[in-house]
Amino acid sequence: MTDGLSSSETRHKRVPIQERSFTSGDLTGINGYHANRTLLKQRFSEGGYYLQETPHFLLCTRTAAPSTILVHWLAPAEIDANIGYIFMRELKPLGLLSNAQQFGQTFAVVVCSLFPFDSQQAFHLYAANTLQRYRTLLATTNSESSLSDSTIHTFAAVYRRVFQLRVGERFLDAGCSFGFLPLLIAEHFPYLDQVVGIDIEAGSFPIVRAIAEEQQLKHVHFTQADLLADDFASLGVFDTVTALHILEHFGEPDMYRVLTNLLQITSQRLILAVPYESNKPEIAFGHAQLFSRAKLEAVGTWCLQHVGGHGRISYEACADGLLLIERLPS
Repeated sequence: MTDGLSSSETRHKRVPIQERSFTSGDLTGINGYHANRTLLKQRFSEGGYYLQETPHFLLCTRTAAPSTILVHWLAPAEIDANIGYIFMRELKPLGLLSNAQQFGQTFAVVVCSLFPFDSQQAFHLYAANTLQRYRTLLATTNSESSLSDSTIHTFAAVYRRVFQLRVGERFLDAGCSFGFLPLLIAEHFPYLDQVVGIDIEAGSFPIVRAIAEEQQLKHVHFTQADLLADDFASLGVFDTVTALHILEHFGEPDMYRVLTNLLQITSQRLILAVPYESNKPEIAFGHAQLFSRAKLEAVGTWCLQHVGGHGRISYEACADGLLLIERLPS
């Protein structure tokens, strides 16, 4: 981390930067919590970096490698799912989040900078903090408490509604990411026969499986699965299936393939949620299409036709759009 910095900078080193840094691609993140901010700024300025500061970050850039260094001031307790919201608010205006890969790298270097030599411990902290935030919000009886622009508040509002709409004994969450919803469902409904989270990216599964084991949630499972796979139906049939903020990651042709697969494994209720974005899809999140109320209604009509009209659909303004497809006996 000191390559290319001045000799005076290294002589006055007071912060163990190497033990606080993590690199992904060409981006290096540094945990600056409780560090001497004035000294850090001086060091990077002397190293030829151009500095841009926000409430939570110090972005240091130059042409020579390491060319981009991101220092964050977040406390360990602040490392949760809301950091993505903070990234978009503070770092996107600086040009750091031009695509989904950069967003992923930023997420990795910030989280892993807390435990650079044990990324699993870092992600476990992230998951545990996030779950506790969700538990606190979901324990409240006032649904208005979940209305906010932050990531956790947004999804807490959707999760609260899923808790109310869930039926049957078998539950599956498609595109579960870190598996927060399956874990919360398993906690709130310990009598269910099976709770499953699936995602094409399985990197977080060892962490959430460990959390499930710690909490003795033996009926929750995580499986790698591709929503576009031809053999998707081999997963089995579930009474309630959710796909929350997933459809916007697919173009229209693939989206209808995903819906076909989801309907195949749904015996009673399919719950879909989408964000309503303006202008263009958010590329930093990997979004491929825009949704509106009219487009969500069109999706609902298509789903109803796909099941031969044996069902009913309903729409809600829940953290943007929520669509419930309820299958009825043919």
